[in-house]
Amino acid sequence: DGFLQRVTPLVKLLGLFVLVTLTALQRELATVTALLGLAVGLGIVSRIPIHTLAGRLIGPPGFAFVVAAPQAVLMDGPALYSTPISLPGLEYVAVFTVRVAACVTFLSMLLVTTRFRVIVTALRRLGLPPIAVSLLSISYRYLRLFFGELKRMVRARRSRTVTDPDLDRTWRDSGHFLGTFLLRSLERGERVQRAARARGGTGTPRMGQREPLGVADLVFAVLVSGVAVAVVL
Repeated sequence: DGFLQRVTPLVKLLGLFVLVTLTALQRELATVTALLGLAVGLGIVSRIPIHTLAGRLIGPPGFAFVVAAPQAVLMDGPALYSTPISLPGLEYVAVFTVRVAACVTFLSMLLVTTRFRVIVTALRRLGLPPIAVSLLSISYRYLRLFFGELKRMVRARRSRTVTDPDLDRTWRDSGHFLGTFLLRSLERGERVQRAARARGGTGTPRMGQREPLGVADLVFAVLVSGVAVAVVL
């Protein structure tokens, strides 16, 4: 029970999309840092656990830092204390990393505070092509299926392993494991499709009634509008 949980999914989706777009277009370190602080603040007022936010902030920004780090040496400009690192390059790396962190945090706010089926319904209300929404829904379902199958196979493999194998056997077993995983994933996916078709679940689901707007929607809309005006000006 938090702030974003009380915001209507359609308003939340539009507002966070605006915030992500604004963040992706920024080139100033102070601006992207302020937007990252806003994203973290939304997570706090939405009562999202700190470890959940931290877990989502480690991976993508860390990968972004690794990708952008060479620019600190390759870009021309004044050097940092007689080192090969240039100040413009260092600023570019910082802006890129913080910008990715802010965008990931905004998207995490949407995924953590909203059920996926509600997001799909909101996308349909926005007028997205039904085939695109269906592909997104099917991809989400099958990704969960694949990772669930992988987790079960890894657990079964570890339960049958007594000693650590050598390198050659590890590579050979990994190849067999990957092939078995792909075959089992395809078979399980086909069973899910047949089960869904037998229950009439392959068509477009009903959208249901629109949720009434409340105070939280007004506050969130004003917040997003204020941030947009402040960033643009």
